Amino acid sequence: MHTMIRRIRKLKIEKRLRTFFFLASIVPVLILGICSAVRSYEEMKGMAVEYSAAMADISSGNMEQHFSKYISQIEAVEENETLLRQLSVYSSADWDEKKRTENEMRLLINSIFGQNQEVDTVEISSADGAKFYYPSPVTQKESPLLARTKASEGPLWSFIPKEIGTDRENYIVISKTMEPYGNIVLALKKDYAETLCQNAGAGKQWKTAIFDGSGVLVAGEDAFDRMSGEKGNITSTDQGRMFTSGHVITAMQWKIVNGVPYSYLLGGVYQQTAVLVVLLAAGLLVVFFLSRIMTASITEPLGRLTRAMERDGWSELLTDGGRDEYHELIRGFNRMNERLGHMGNEVLQMELKESRLERIKKETELSALQKQINPHFLYNTLETIYWNGQYEGAEEISDVVIAVGNYFRTIISKGQEYTTVGQEAKSVENYLFLQNLRFGDRIKISWKIQEGIEDCQVMKLILQPVMEDMINEALEERAKEIQFYVEGKREEDRIRFFVGGVPQTTAQHFQEKQDLPGCDNVDQRLKLYFGEAYGIAIEESGINILVPIKEGDV
Repeated sequence: MHTMIRRIRKLKIEKRLRTFFFLASIVPVLILGICSAVRSYEEMKGMAVEYSAAMADISSGNMEQHFSKYISQIEAVEENETLLRQLSVYSSADWDEKKRTENEMRLLINSIFGQNQEVDTVEISSADGAKFYYPSPVTQKESPLLARTKASEGPLWSFIPKEIGTDRENYIVISKTMEPYGNIVLALKKDYAETLCQNAGAGKQWKTAIFDGSGVLVAGEDAFDRMSGEKGNITSTDQGRMFTSGHVITAMQWKIVNGVPYSYLLGGVYQQTAVLVVLLAAGLLVVFFLSRIMTASITEPLGRLTRAMERDGWSELLTDGGRDEYHELIRGFNRMNERLGHMGNEVLQMELKESRLERIKKETELSALQKQINPHFLYNTLETIYWNGQYEGAEEISDVVIAVGNYFRTIISKGQEYTTVGQEAKSVENYLFLQNLRFGDRIKISWKIQEGIEDCQVMKLILQPVMEDMINEALEERAKEIQFYVEGKREEDRIRFFVGGVPQTTAQHFQEKQDLPGCDNVDQRLKLYFGEAYGIAIEESGINILVPIKEGDV
């Protein structure tokens, strides 16, 4: 049960409803129609079998009466004692007596058989071999037919040609021994049997066939065989299926088979089946249109709700003129939509407030980071200016003052967060000039700036704090000469600086977040302001600094 429900749930509601309408309306009608058709078929089949058997009995009875009259006629010959006595003494009689016997026999045969046009020949033979035939003989001297006739207990019916002459047509031959006087043989034309078969049925649809004792077709329909009607009432023939019924004529041991086409007797069932099919087709069409209307009334509101839920925003409300459960559902959706709209506006206002607070927080942190630049450098520089003024003279003091002024002009420019790549490089040059005044030109730097990027604007104080950390690290290692080189190149909308000549301890200190305040300052400012994709990456070969170009800058 649960498995079936899960499978049904995989179908759309529209398919479920149409399937339900089909099963609930068509299947019962189909079952009732099939049961009714089967029942009608069985009833009609039984009636057809009974009718076919009854008609076959009547037809067989009529044909048996036709054939039995020849037995009566033969018996009339047997009952004529005068003829039989004359037949027994025919061989020893004189010529006049023989002629009288022949004339009397001819008159008797003509009076008995003369009215039957279907009789072809009547032959009477005596016990001593004398033969009388009208108009032609049937048997020969040593006749197989007469031998079989003497062995039979009663009249022998055969379907054979004449034993004498050139005529090879088959005849219905009736032979009987008249003990002790002789034999009588009656040959009937085959056309007579054909006429009987044509007139035996109840209509043109009926077929009749006559088979002799050995199963040879004597006359009638050749679609049957002698076994038709023996094992069942329905027989497959060359002309299709037929209801058949066989009847054996006891006196002849011949069989008469009657048949009627299957479709002829069951035509009413076929018509009923055709009407049922038409009604089912009409029912299917009606159910199809009704199911479409009913399913649309259910799925259309659901579709509207689904499309409304897929839209962005909460401004549009749904309208519905129905009074069913979907109307209440749509009203509830509209109320929820309105509440979501109010909540969305409130969330948007909160997001704007949080965005402003975050910006203020970043600006505050950035300002605090800029103020963390080492102030001891200012004191050292002033001290240097002082001692040079004492010992070296005014010209050198002037150079120092100019360098200090340029340096502080760069780092203390209020309201300006960006500078050009060229100005950033000059700031580093001023810084190194002032440092070399203290350490005796021990610090060297070489530049490799990509052509065309000098005017690109980037955040200020990117290189100088890094250089300050590198110089302090180099001094800690007691290096006699400090050699740096700086490369700068553009990568789409950002600038990548690479600082070479980095002391070996720098990477470890940077990872441990100690003794590198300048690098840490620059890294935090870039990540805070532009995101995690930017900042400092210290490797064994040097320091990579990734800085975005100011938006709108060419």
